[in-house]
Amino acid sequence: GWSELKMAEILFCCSYDNNKAGRIRSKEIDRRLNKDRVTFRRTVRVLLLGAGESGKSTFLKQMRIIHGLDFDDEQIREFRMVIYNNILKGMRVLIDARQKLGISWGDETCIKDAAKVFDFNGLIKLDPSVFCDYLDSLIKLWRDSGIRTAFDRRREYQL
Repeated sequence: GWSELKMAEILFCCSYDNNKAGRIRSKEIDRRLNKDRVTFRRTVRVLLLGAGESGKSTFLKQMRIIHGLDFDDEQIREFRMVIYNNILKGMRVLIDARQKLGISWGDETCIKDAAKVFDFNGLIKLDPSVFCDYLDSLIKLWRDSGIRTAFDRRREYQL
């Protein structure tokens, strides 16, 4: 049979091995915590305050670019959709301002293009294929002298 001494030796050996693995794991955790602590202390935190549309996000994006931090594919797709949306919204503002300021169309055929852009549903996800549906109209409108005059008078309204 097993003596109590043999049983104690076996338990001690098992306990020692488990303890050794625990100590190794504990040291690894401590090493990671110290590394994270150093990284956290080196991190510069900035509070950007400003009214809406004042350029806070643009500033952060410029800092990423200046310091060589690349954007991942998802962020690039997201920025692209925001840019497409801003272009369409901006053209809608120009179309509306042209009308409110009493500026005539340079080319009356732009009315159809203006209606297409003005009817844009801002809730639609603007991927490149959807944006391309509006591209010809946007180019034609931008080349119109009435839209350009409205743009030149942008200080009279909020673009």
